[in-house]
Amino acid sequence: MAVIWCAIIILCLLNRDKFTVDGIVKITPERTLLAILAMMVFFALKSVSVFIYFGILFAASGIIFPLHIAIPVNLIGTVVMVTIPFYIGRLLGSDMVNYVFEKYPKAAKLHERRKQKDFLFTLLFRLTGAMPSDLLGFYMGASGSSFPAYLIASVLGFSVSSTTFPLMGDKIRDPKSPQFLISFCIEASVVICTSGGLIIHHFIKERQEKKEQEKT
Repeated sequence: MAVIWCAIIILCLLNRDKFTVDGIVKITPERTLLAILAMMVFFALKSVSVFIYFGILFAASGIIFPLHIAIPVNLIGTVVMVTIPFYIGRLLGSDMVNYVFEKYPKAAKLHERRKQKDFLFTLLFRLTGAMPSDLLGFYMGASGSSFPAYLIASVLGFSVSSTTFPLMGDKIRDPKSPQFLISFCIEASVVICTSGGLIIHHFIKERQEKKEQEKT
């Protein structure tokens, strides 16, 4: 199984220039059912490939499908995208946690503060995009997190992007249109506000820890 995934990842790396919105739209079948299945394959590939940006897949759905189909496809694709790395991490255990810490040193400090708050921890990282989707999945699976809490938080965290990106994709040739601009502003606002809140919380937490250390 590991050999198969390695072969898939190498193939993706060799063809990474084709993983663009236009590239995905061109190679996706025209028939709706086949197109949906193809998108699920792309989401599965994204789940183990840092170099594929999830927004490309969300936006491509908005071009390939009508919006009433694109958004459910993105939500189902999100489930696929976040589930695979979680169970890979669960399978590999502590080795995967160490790998994530090496790739993302800040995660080691955050690991100490998580304290079983799987839902909130996952939701904040999904909303801010502070850690690549697959690395977060690897970490949460390897650290023994609750899968239901992780999955629900991941879907909620991606729910805004799974809607705004297809709306932008639908008007990608007209970026000055109200639909594109409003969708872009909503997406940017969510990221900025959540990131700002996370930074403020981080500073407050650090001050509290310093005060506690001074008392002792």
